[in-house]
Amino acid sequence: MELKKAQDIFQHYFPNGQIKVIQKVTTGLINATFFLDSNKGKYILQKLNQNILKQPKEGLANIVKVKNWLSQHNFSYQFPAPLFDKYIEDGLDLWRLLKYVPNSISYDNITNTKQAFQAAKCLGAFYKSMDEFPTDELNDTFPNFHNGNIRIEEFKQALKNANTNRIDYGKDLINNVLDKQEVLHDFDFTVSQLPVRVVHYDTKINNFLFDKQSNKVIALIDLDTIMPGSVLSDIGDMIRTYSNPMGEESNRYKSVKADGKIIESLINGFCSEMKITANEISHLQKAGKAITFMQCVRFLTDYLNNDVYYNTSYAKQNLVRAKNQWYLFDSL
Repeated sequence: MELKKAQDIFQHYFPNGQIKVIQKVTTGLINATFFLDSNKGKYILQKLNQNILKQPKEGLANIVKVKNWLSQHNFSYQFPAPLFDKYIEDGLDLWRLLKYVPNSISYDNITNTKQAFQAAKCLGAFYKSMDEFPTDELNDTFPNFHNGNIRIEEFKQALKNANTNRIDYGKDLINNVLDKQEVLHDFDFTVSQLPVRVVHYDTKINNFLFDKQSNKVIALIDLDTIMPGSVLSDIGDMIRTYSNPMGEESNRYKSVKADGKIIESLINGFCSEMKITANEISHLQKAGKAITFMQCVRFLTDYLNNDVYYNTSYAKQNLVRAKNQWYLFDSL
């Protein structure tokens, strides 16, 4: 990114601001992100990916409402929302500035149960602070994001239109998905019986910032997917992404196995802060299984659709990802 472009955006926020250093941040898959050091302090500058974030203004409204609520309800973690509650339009592009969290570090992979406990504890504190928030005031910015029935229908439609070679390569997994599709129908029914809550919807480990010295979580970030939903979505995705030591890109399928100690730490960490209903608690572990199966279906659907959603760097990568998730699902 050119310094002049960053400077122009920065001065919308600080008319006398001068950027001294700009560095591209390579973590994160959606937005273009840059670290800025300036005479006004350190910040994160982001260009929004509007191919994914199709309702950016509604998303911003959600973030601002949640930020304001948290500031009044004893949330003990940082929540770096867009500065001055605004985005900057530059032609067709949308930019935002966020405060940099000092002395912080993020992890792309879980290395121990303490990290899992800390992240889940932060999420539990988020749910606790948001417990009485009127969820009907939030926009549904990613409709049907974790709707199992719709994911199955998308898969079946992709199967109808898929290239025969792709069907042949994925035949065994396709049959497995068709055999187990009831998992997602059951998930939707369960969710319909549970309280509607404010859900983060992207609880992978690198969306929790840790203090470099204490290694405790100090901030919850990446807020674009916040909207109404079920706690099962957040805990389920935590179980899916934290409990797989191989990571979702591994093609060593038979070595993919869920780590039960990580799952136990996640549930204990979350419940140490948030007192959810007995019905919700009874379904937390099942949520991991359902969300993992859902992600298997999504990767497989994209493979059958010729890789139009998830970025790929080699042929059959989405099939590899889908098989990886299948074996994780099977181990759960």
